[in-house]
Amino acid sequence: MKFGWIAAVAVAGLIAAHARADELVIRTPLGYAGVLAGMTASFEAATGDRITIAGNNDTADLVILGKEQVEAQVKAGKIDAAGITDLGQVRIGFAVKAGGPKPDISTPEKLKAAVLAAKSVGLSRYASGQFVLGELFPALGIADQVQDRIVRIDGSVGEGVVRGEAEVGFQQMGELLQVTGLTVVGRIPKSLERVIVYTAGLATGTKVTAAAQRFIAYAKSPAAAAAYKAMDFELVK
Repeated sequence: MKFGWIAAVAVAGLIAAHARADELVIRTPLGYAGVLAGMTASFEAATGDRITIAGNNDTADLVILGKEQVEAQVKAGKIDAAGITDLGQVRIGFAVKAGGPKPDISTPEKLKAAVLAAKSVGLSRYASGQFVLGELFPALGIADQVQDRIVRIDGSVGEGVVRGEAEVGFQQMGELLQVTGLTVVGRIPKSLERVIVYTAGLATGTKVTAAAQRFIAYAKSPAAAAAYKAMDFELVK
Protein backbone atom coordinates (compact mmCIF):
# COMPACT_ATOMS: atom_id res chain seq x y z
CA MET A 1 0.00 0.00 0.00
CA LYS A 2 1.26 3.49 -0.82
CA PHE A 3 0.23 6.98 0.16
CA GLY A 4 -1.26 8.45 -3.01
CA TRP A 5 -0.61 11.91 -1.69
CA ILE A 6 3.09 11.26 -1.09
CA ALA A 7 3.77 10.79 -4.76
CA ALA A 8 1.93 14.02 -5.51
CA VAL A 9 3.43 16.29 -2.83
CA ALA A 10 6.86 17.79 -3.46
CA VAL A 11 9.40 17.49 -0.65
CA ALA A 12 10.10 21.20 -0.90
CA GLY A 13 6.45 21.96 -0.24
CA LEU A 14 6.38 19.80 2.89
CA ILE A 15 9.55 21.43 4.19
CA ALA A 16 8.29 24.94 3.57
CA ALA A 17 4.91 24.25 5.14
CA HIS A 18 5.95 23.23 8.63
CA ALA A 19 6.52 25.87 11.25
CA ARG A 20 8.69 24.00 13.74
CA ALA A 21 11.09 21.10 13.98
CA ASP A 22 10.14 17.86 15.66
CA GLU A 23 11.99 14.88 17.11
CA LEU A 24 11.06 11.76 15.15
CA VAL A 25 11.79 8.42 16.80
CA ILE A 26 12.30 5.66 14.22
CA ARG A 27 12.66 1.93 14.77
CA THR A 28 14.26 -0.15 12.02
CA PRO A 29 16.33 -3.33 11.83
CA LEU A 30 19.88 -3.67 10.56
CA GLY A 31 18.69 -4.36 7.03
CA TYR A 32 17.47 -0.78 6.50
CA ALA A 33 19.77 0.91 9.03
CA GLY A 34 22.45 1.73 6.45
CA VAL A 35 19.94 3.48 4.20
CA LEU A 36 18.54 5.44 7.13
CA ALA A 37 22.02 6.48 8.26
CA GLY A 38 22.83 7.61 4.74
CA MET A 39 19.89 10.02 4.54
CA THR A 40 19.60 11.22 8.16
CA ALA A 41 21.94 14.22 7.93
CA SER A 42 20.45 15.52 4.69
CA PHE A 43 16.88 15.04 5.94
CA GLU A 44 17.65 16.89 9.17
CA ALA A 45 19.38 19.70 7.29
CA ALA A 46 16.48 20.05 4.87
CA THR A 47 13.65 19.96 7.41
CA GLY A 48 15.08 20.92 10.79
CA ASP A 49 13.54 17.75 12.24
CA ARG A 50 15.73 15.42 14.28
CA ILE A 51 15.82 11.64 13.99
CA THR A 52 16.37 9.42 17.03
CA ILE A 53 16.85 5.68 16.61
CA ALA A 54 14.61 3.69 18.94
CA GLY A 55 16.05 0.98 21.15
CA ASN A 56 14.37 -2.41 21.40
CA ASN A 57 12.07 -1.33 24.23
CA ASP A 58 11.57 2.30 23.21
CA THR A 59 8.34 3.72 21.82
CA ALA A 60 8.71 4.77 18.19
CA ASP A 61 6.75 7.23 16.06
CA LEU A 62 7.63 5.52 12.80
CA VAL A 63 8.69 1.95 12.11
CA ILE A 64 10.46 0.72 8.98
CA LEU A 65 10.31 -3.05 8.75
CA GLY A 66 9.83 -5.84 6.27
CA LYS A 67 6.45 -5.51 4.56
CA GLU A 68 5.03 -8.64 6.21
CA GLN A 69 6.08 -7.42 9.66
CA VAL A 70 4.39 -4.07 9.14
CA GLU A 71 1.21 -5.76 7.95
CA ALA A 72 1.25 -7.92 11.10
CA GLN A 73 1.59 -4.83 13.29
CA VAL A 74 -1.33 -3.20 11.47
CA LYS A 75 -3.46 -6.25 12.36
CA ALA A 76 -2.26 -5.98 15.96
CA GLY A 77 -3.34 -2.34 16.11
CA LYS A 78 0.19 -1.00 16.62
CA ILE A 79 0.43 0.74 13.25
CA ASP A 80 -2.16 2.93 11.55
CA ALA A 81 -3.44 1.11 8.46
CA ALA A 82 -3.84 4.43 6.64
CA GLY A 83 -0.24 5.40 7.32
CA ILE A 84 1.93 2.81 5.58
CA THR A 85 3.99 3.00 2.39
CA ASP A 86 6.66 0.89 0.72
CA LEU A 87 10.06 2.62 0.67
CA GLY A 88 12.78 0.40 -0.76
CA GLN A 89 13.61 -3.14 -1.72
CA VAL A 90 16.77 -5.20 -1.38
CA ARG A 91 18.01 -8.64 -2.40
CA ILE A 92 20.03 -11.42 -0.80
CA GLY A 93 23.80 -11.33 -1.23
CA PHE A 94 26.83 -13.56 -0.72
CA ALA A 95 30.02 -12.52 1.07
CA VAL A 96 33.45 -13.75 2.16
CA LYS A 97 36.08 -12.34 4.47
CA ALA A 98 38.20 -9.62 2.87
CA GLY A 99 41.49 -10.91 1.52
CA GLY A 100 40.20 -14.40 0.80
CA PRO A 101 39.27 -15.98 -2.53
CA LYS A 102 36.32 -14.31 -4.27
CA PRO A 103 34.24 -17.04 -5.92
CA ASP A 104 32.18 -16.59 -9.05
CA ILE A 105 28.46 -16.82 -8.17
CA SER A 106 27.08 -15.47 -11.45
CA THR A 107 25.02 -18.57 -12.25
CA PRO A 108 23.15 -21.08 -10.09
CA GLU A 109 25.73 -23.77 -10.86
CA LYS A 110 28.62 -21.50 -9.90
CA LEU A 111 26.88 -20.45 -6.69
CA LYS A 112 26.29 -24.11 -5.90
CA ALA A 113 29.98 -24.86 -6.42
CA ALA A 114 31.00 -21.92 -4.19
CA VAL A 115 28.77 -23.11 -1.36
CA LEU A 116 29.94 -26.71 -1.63
CA ALA A 117 33.57 -25.55 -1.55
CA ALA A 118 33.06 -23.68 1.74
CA LYS A 119 33.79 -25.39 5.04
CA SER A 120 31.07 -23.39 6.81
CA VAL A 121 28.15 -21.20 5.72
CA GLY A 122 26.82 -18.35 7.88
CA LEU A 123 23.07 -17.67 7.87
CA SER A 124 20.82 -15.30 9.76
CA ARG A 125 18.23 -16.71 12.13
CA TYR A 126 15.66 -14.47 10.47
CA ALA A 127 14.16 -13.85 7.01
CA SER A 128 17.23 -14.16 4.80
CA GLY A 129 18.48 -17.27 6.59
CA GLN A 130 15.06 -18.89 6.46
CA PHE A 131 14.92 -18.25 2.72
CA VAL A 132 18.40 -19.64 2.06
CA LEU A 133 17.83 -22.74 4.15
CA GLY A 134 14.23 -23.37 3.15
CA GLU A 135 14.22 -22.35 -0.51
CA LEU A 136 17.62 -21.52 -1.99
CA PHE A 137 19.56 -24.62 -0.96
CA PRO A 138 16.72 -26.97 -1.94
CA ALA A 139 16.52 -25.19 -5.33
CA LEU A 140 20.26 -25.78 -5.79
CA GLY A 141 19.83 -29.41 -4.74
CA ILE A 142 22.33 -29.14 -1.89
CA ALA A 143 20.16 -28.93 1.24
CA ASP A 144 21.33 -32.29 2.60
CA GLN A 145 24.97 -31.81 1.57
CA VAL A 146 25.47 -28.56 3.47
CA GLN A 147 23.30 -29.25 6.50
CA ASP A 148 26.25 -29.92 8.80
CA ARG A 149 28.10 -26.79 7.62
CA ILE A 150 25.39 -24.29 8.54
CA VAL A 151 26.27 -21.73 11.23
CA ARG A 152 23.31 -19.68 12.50
CA ILE A 153 24.49 -16.20 13.45
CA ASP A 154 22.65 -13.70 15.64
CA GLY A 155 22.77 -10.18 14.21
CA SER A 156 25.13 -9.43 11.33
CA VAL A 157 26.18 -12.47 9.30
CA GLY A 158 28.91 -10.37 7.69
CA GLU A 159 30.45 -9.60 11.07
CA GLY A 160 30.30 -13.31 11.88
CA VAL A 161 32.24 -14.07 8.70
CA VAL A 162 34.82 -11.42 9.57
CA ARG A 163 35.21 -12.96 13.05
CA GLY A 164 35.81 -16.36 11.47
CA GLU A 165 32.58 -17.98 12.63
CA ALA A 166 31.79 -18.96 9.03
CA GLU A 167 33.81 -19.03 5.82
CA VAL A 168 31.03 -17.56 3.65
CA GLY A 169 27.70 -15.96 4.42
CA PHE A 170 24.33 -15.00 2.99
CA GLN A 171 22.30 -11.99 4.10
CA GLN A 172 20.52 -8.95 2.72
CA MET A 173 22.87 -6.78 0.64
CA GLY A 174 22.08 -3.74 2.79
CA GLU A 175 23.35 -5.57 5.87
CA LEU A 176 26.47 -7.02 4.27
CA LEU A 177 27.54 -3.67 2.82
CA GLN A 178 27.72 -2.09 6.29
CA VAL A 179 30.48 -4.47 7.44
CA THR A 180 34.17 -3.52 7.41
CA GLY A 181 36.61 -6.32 6.55
CA LEU A 182 34.12 -8.14 4.35
CA THR A 183 34.12 -8.72 0.60
CA VAL A 184 30.57 -8.62 -0.71
CA VAL A 185 30.72 -10.83 -3.78
CA GLY A 186 27.28 -9.73 -4.96
CA ARG A 187 23.66 -10.70 -5.22
CA ILE A 188 22.67 -14.31 -5.75
CA PRO A 189 21.66 -15.08 -9.37
CA LYS A 190 18.48 -13.40 -10.55
CA SER A 191 16.67 -16.68 -11.21
CA LEU A 192 17.05 -17.57 -7.52
CA GLU A 193 16.71 -14.18 -5.88
CA ARG A 194 14.35 -13.06 -3.14
CA VAL A 195 13.25 -9.43 -3.02
CA ILE A 196 12.66 -8.00 0.47
CA VAL A 197 10.51 -4.87 0.64
CA TYR A 198 10.89 -2.40 3.51
CA THR A 199 7.73 -0.54 4.48
CA ALA A 200 7.22 2.49 6.71
CA GLY A 201 4.31 2.69 9.13
CA LEU A 202 3.13 5.40 11.51
CA ALA A 203 2.71 4.12 15.04
CA THR A 204 -0.80 4.37 16.40
CA GLY A 205 -1.07 7.42 18.61
CA THR A 206 2.12 9.17 17.50
CA LYS A 207 2.18 12.88 18.30
CA VAL A 208 4.48 13.82 15.40
CA THR A 209 2.47 12.64 12.42
CA ALA A 210 3.57 15.60 10.28
CA ALA A 211 7.26 14.89 10.90
CA ALA A 212 6.72 11.23 10.02
CA GLN A 213 4.99 12.25 6.80
CA ARG A 214 7.86 14.60 5.97
CA PHE A 215 10.32 11.76 6.46
CA ILE A 216 8.34 9.36 4.27
CA ALA A 217 8.09 11.97 1.53
CA TYR A 218 11.83 12.60 1.75
CA ALA A 219 12.64 8.87 1.76
CA LYS A 220 10.59 8.46 -1.43
CA SER A 221 12.22 11.41 -3.21
CA PRO A 222 15.30 11.70 -5.46
CA ALA A 223 17.09 13.36 -2.53
CA ALA A 224 17.37 9.94 -0.88
CA ALA A 225 18.56 8.09 -3.99
CA ALA A 226 22.25 8.04 -3.03
CA ALA A 227 21.50 6.48 0.36
CA TYR A 228 19.58 3.65 -1.32
CA LYS A 229 22.21 3.09 -3.99
CA ALA A 230 25.03 2.85 -1.44
CA MET A 231 23.27 -0.09 0.24
CA ASP A 232 22.25 -1.74 -3.07
CA PHE A 233 18.59 -0.90 -2.47
CA GLU A 234 16.08 0.11 -5.09
CA LEU A 235 13.56 2.83 -4.32
CA VAL A 236 10.00 1.57 -4.60
CA LYS A 237 8.19 3.89 -6.98
